[in-house]
Amino acid sequence: MSDMPASGEKLKTLADIPDPGGAPADFEATPILILRSGEIVRAYVNVCPHAGRPLCLPSGRTLVQNGETLVCPFHGASFDIASGACTGGPAGKASLKPVAVRVEDGVVVAA
Repeated sequence: MSDMPASGEKLKTLADIPDPGGAPADFEATPILILRSGEIVRAYVNVCPHAGRPLCLPSGRTLVQNGETLVCPFHGASFDIASGACTGGPAGKASLKPVAVRVEDGVVVAA
């Protein structure tokens, strides 16, 4: 997964991301999950470090608790949205791989 988006590449329109919640990025080369809580946006490679499954359901629905914790829908591993660190479940001490993003005029782009 070395194919990361170039700086400034559009990944998702902010309005298309539930608040709080998440949505897969519109980027084909590497699966990226964008998470939103108000104006705060973070992104991670959309792969759970526990079993390599996506961090969202096939529909794109993302399980976010209290706008602070991302829960893998397949095995229940939970991750702190702010840091990507595992906070419970089978992923142990593994963390999510961050993807640098920023918001420009209502669009999430690669930083």
